[in-house]
Amino acid sequence: MTQRLEDNGRPVPDSGSSITLKNGVYGVSYDQVAAVQHARVGDRVMTCLAKLPTHCPPGDQRGKWYTTTNLRTDESWTLPDAEHMCGGA
Repeated sequence: MTQRLEDNGRPVPDSGSSITLKNGVYGVSYDQVAAVQHARVGDRVMTCLAKLPTHCPPGDQRGKWYTTTNLRTDESWTLPDAEHMCGGA
């Protein structure tokens, strides 16, 4: 878990939230997501695919939404796997 943006490897404060889970699931938000910021490396989580994109161009896999619950904090978040949905920028 970190800020959405980095500058020379350093997190840019208040740039949003991002998290990469051990299984490779990535979540990102332009907003600061408190539940993500409270997570720690090594926390056990439960992740479910919450939504699939539709009408995407061939090969564009962006736009999956995942809901994750941190089992240590009992906090949950729902984030997309990309800043732009399929077919977007």
